[in-house]
Amino acid sequence: MEALYRRLIGLLRAAEPVHLLVAPDDRRRVAELLGGEDASLRLEPLLCNDIWMRDAGPISVIDDAGGVLFLDGNFNGWGKRFPHELDALLPLLLARRWKYRRHRLAICLEGGAIEVNGQGLAVTTTPVLTHPNRGNPSPEQIESELRRWLGVKQLVWLPHGLSMDHTDGHVDNLARFVDPNRLVCSMAAPDHPDASALADNRDVLEQALGPGFELIDLPMPLVRSATGRRLPASHANFYLAPGLVLMPGFGHNTDDQARATLQMLLPQHRVVDLDCRPALAHGGGLHCMIQPLHGRIDPETRR
Repeated sequence: MEALYRRLIGLLRAAEPVHLLVAPDDRRRVAELLGGEDASLRLEPLLCNDIWMRDAGPISVIDDAGGVLFLDGNFNGWGKRFPHELDALLPLLLARRWKYRRHRLAICLEGGAIEVNGQGLAVTTTPVLTHPNRGNPSPEQIESELRRWLGVKQLVWLPHGLSMDHTDGHVDNLARFVDPNRLVCSMAAPDHPDASALADNRDVLEQALGPGFELIDLPMPLVRSATGRRLPASHANFYLAPGLVLMPGFGHNTDDQARATLQMLLPQHRVVDLDCRPALAHGGGLHCMIQPLHGRIDPETRR
């Protein structure tokens, strides 16, 4: 994982400022490993359970007055599957540290469970937000909460997630916006165990979004662990930074096709694939590791 982190942070800090959570006792070692701190990289000494900041970290939004608001999604370790006591505190602790307001949502919402286009359209998956292990209210109440706090006007519910995804099927492995009117959809070869489920998802999107919306297929790799266990690999788990797209690669024959597709769709960006097999072995990818923050964090507020 250290090699992946070195390359990931090196690419990211050249595109946008990065705040990296580290165990307090590891701060000096991590700073040396990553080439030191400056305005492009701030190490935040804070204990957490895992690396998946997309899900545990705050969802930041801009309110009507132009201020930053941290939304707390009540992270519960993907249905109490994994330790999460420290991760669940991150929205509260970071809001206090950086002096942002925080609002606790009335639903359990992980960042990887929802994809938005910034203009009122969102996509999620039924197996996640309605799973009993999230303890969420009815779909109608979920939609009401998303309308109120994320400005969602239309919510598309996909029926399937990846079958080996321990999140129950996050949408960031399935469908991602590249701009407000174009969405890439993970599609698999017929021999992939999730081929039929992914085709069903695409059909739902076509019917919900209509002919004026463009859907672009993104190949789905079939990756297994050293012991032969199938892993939830997806090129759709990319992260979009200013002028840069970081795409998960897996040493698979779909890597080149996926990179070329994203480069065609985002010609003003440089598309770089990173070998994400070390992260995949722990169950996630690049998008899962990164949570964007709106607004500038003043170094003077850091404590």
